Amino acid sequence: MTTCCNGNCNQGRDCPVRVARVGQRMKTADPLPPSIWRDQLKRLGYWMLMAVIGLTVWPMLVYLTLR
Repeated sequence: MTTCCNGNCNQGRDCPVRVARVGQRMKTADPLPPSIWRDQLKRLGYWMLMAVIGLTVWPMLVYLTLR
């Protein structure tokens, strides 16, 4: 069987290139309902990020100022 990519398609009307539906999109999923746990987890993630940034930046700033 020859494919369409080389120009010698022999599949006729059943050619996958001719049958393919172009531009179709899947519909989006329904949004998740609001949850207190999700909000709390977002807050915890924010503060953990701030703690990691603080623990990496502040010692360097203190070292550079006291040097």
